[in-house]
Amino acid sequence: MGLRVVDCKEEKPFDAEGRRLGLDFLVHATLGPDKKAAALGIEVKHSVYPRDARMLLEKFVARAKYLAGADEVPILVASFLSSGAQELLRDAHINFYEESSGTLYFRYGLRHIDIQRERKEPVEKRRIRSLFTGAREQVVHALLEHWRREGEEAWVSGADLAAMAGTSPFTVSTTMQEFEREAWVDVTGSGPSLRRRLIRPEQLLDAWAQVWKTRLPQERRTRWYAYASGPGGIVDHLLERLAEFDGWLMTGAAAANTVTPHLTAVDRVTIIVPTGVSEQWAADLKLEPAEKGWNVTFIERAGASLMFGDAHPERWNAHFASRFVMYLDLLDGVGRNKELAAEFRSRALKLGEMANG
Repeated sequence: MGLRVVDCKEEKPFDAEGRRLGLDFLVHATLGPDKKAAALGIEVKHSVYPRDARMLLEKFVARAKYLAGADEVPILVASFLSSGAQELLRDAHINFYEESSGTLYFRYGLRHIDIQRERKEPVEKRRIRSLFTGAREQVVHALLEHWRREGEEAWVSGADLAAMAGTSPFTVSTTMQEFEREAWVDVTGSGPSLRRRLIRPEQLLDAWAQVWKTRLPQERRTRWYAYASGPGGIVDHLLERLAEFDGWLMTGAAAANTVTPHLTAVDRVTIIVPTGVSEQWAADLKLEPAEKGWNVTFIERAGASLMFGDAHPERWNAHFASRFVMYLDLLDGVGRNKELAAEFRSRALKLGEMANG
């Protein structure tokens, strides 16, 4: 850019509607071959997430009002900028530089530089993945289910969410802190009266989906064949046979198509079962092992997958997985599952399309 620093002032204070704020650095420089004078208002942070980015945007807006039309280029410099924070800054036309990767976004006059690089250390991905394991994943599932049942204005306490998730209040608190950083939840009150509500269910579900898809190939699955006759096909056949068993849930295309009919026919069923029971249950149900031509799949799981089992008004003995687990299991890319997942997301979950496909 041909930038040359003329001088730099640290901690430049300014007034904003009765508040005393300050920039970390105010740099006077010249730009380009014409040596045009420019002022750069720079904020420096270590890590920035969407919640932090919103607060910084408010400061830059306050700074612009204080300057009353004077030209100053806002720039954020950070060691780490989450993808959500980068999106917010781009939309607001705030320049930024991420030191850890070398990612740079700079617009000023006719100058437009946009360098996007992957981080050497995927800090954000590791942190996000940790939200969707063990007890934290149960909190994720509970918050989404609470939103689905109660609506967008449903606030929930940490104690109530812990009871729904079957986890400790401490696990809920630490998980919610991460959600706040991502701006997925809104917060009101403090202490015992603190309440939260989910305001970005689609973003939370998409983040869960990204982790879920990486786990699908690692799960223990066994495949079987069952002869099924009658109008209800394999779905009703298995529901009737499994009525005397405990701890199972039907998921996948057959279950989703029963809740939200979209495909003309589904001739295979997928059943979530407790860990270590597949062979014994298959023997009790008189299922035959099948490497090809199977119509029954057992997936061994525990934890969040078995929460919030759903019933069906026309099938008294049905035990379907929660609608969120059904949706996630449709992301395996098998057959027309992708098509059914999009329809199920819209009709059963009342959410828009998944970000990035």
